[in-house]
Amino acid sequence: MALHPHVHDFYNEWIEKADNYNGQQLSDYFNKAFSLFTLYNKLYAEATFELARREEVVLNNHFPDRRGATEYAPQFIGYESLYQIITTEQGCRVCLQNLIERISNHEFYIKLSMPYGERQIEEDNELVTRLNSTDHVVKVGAVLDLIYSVRCNMFHGNKQFAQVQVDLLAPLTVILRRIIVALYAALQSES
Repeated sequence: MALHPHVHDFYNEWIEKADNYNGQQLSDYFNKAFSLFTLYNKLYAEATFELARREEVVLNNHFPDRRGATEYAPQFIGYESLYQIITTEQGCRVCLQNLIERISNHEFYIKLSMPYGERQIEEDNELVTRLNSTDHVVKVGAVLDLIYSVRCNMFHGNKQFAQVQVDLLAPLTVILRRIIVALYAALQSES
């Protein structure tokens, strides 16, 4: 099924919006992340719906948001392609290594309990183990889980608007932007 023209417009507008935040202020990093999360959400929804139309996934009358972001998007793009992007492209590889080191050193807490936003060290350690995996499916899934968890922390109030977050958001948005470009390309190739 061809992509609706509104998807192209949405992609172009939101990628441009994200790219216009230049990192001069703390708010730029948050705004860039919010813009990219919004765009990724739209694109992984499109990919999930396409997989459902092909009967490769079943939606059961509700949208599986986390699965769309962390399982269906890489299924649509291809785990091998995403693995190559995050492990061989210089910008992504360096950013991912930076994030792994900071999470390993407990500089950032990614897996927060609800409703108090308390850190869950064991879950963060397990995330680091998966991020260090050489298995393509495991590593890609972990990267997307990291991105989705940060998105949830921001959208649902457990990510403080503080300068320290720049060290998390700056590398995360590099990786997320590249994944968005790959997902959009995969959606276009299906058209």
